[in-house]
Amino acid sequence: MKNRSAGTGAALTAAVTVGVLAFTAASPAYASPSTPTPTPSPSAAPTSTATASPKGLFTPLKYQLSLKGQRQETNYFCVPASSSMSLSTFGVKVSQSTLAKKMKTTAAAGTKGANALPVVNAYVKSRGYKFSSPTDADGNALVLMNRVSGNIGDLHRAPVLAVWMEQLPWNKGKIKGTKVGHAIIAYGYDRTAGSITVYDPWKPTGGTHTIKASVLAEILQPGGNMYFISKL
Repeated sequence: MKNRSAGTGAALTAAVTVGVLAFTAASPAYASPSTPTPTPSPSAAPTSTATASPKGLFTPLKYQLSLKGQRQETNYFCVPASSSMSLSTFGVKVSQSTLAKKMKTTAAAGTKGANALPVVNAYVKSRGYKFSSPTDADGNALVLMNRVSGNIGDLHRAPVLAVWMEQLPWNKGKIKGTKVGHAIIAYGYDRTAGSITVYDPWKPTGGTHTIKASVLAEILQPGGNMYFISKL
């Protein structure tokens, strides 16, 4: 994967490079934002082995995890930063820099998915969990909400989401370029309101934001939308 240099708008006064997060279903990988993975057909069965769990009988209608937010330490650390926050919900304390080293993150090439998923899985396997990269939430608010509420409401874990940075509502008009890959995490939801609470590690515009699931689903990267958490 190659990172994209994103020009800045009024709110961002310096050129930035962001971690470009994208997956392929068979073998998670990062792709250049100029050549995104084609969006799977809504009628096609997901190629990932993970499947969206229907709303559990006892899944709360709304839930929010207690989370200490992190801003990414470099312009290209969105994946290590988001992964560090996600792992903290498992009781795992690991720094962005440690994860970046293990994921072989670089300023020039960002983080390759083939390196990222095995790293986070190594931390949670002994706890009886695993991360996978399903593809079926792209453009599908119901699947996204089912996945997020299952991870947060049932498992009490925060999944990483792969999004297009410039399409996030808080970045509209502030990031130049298209298909600029980025990683954030979801740590709360309200099924009645149809909303998801996320934490964006990007320093200038990030932090906690609440966004409609229908909007967020359209911003997800195709070919792999999230680090979905399931029990072994």
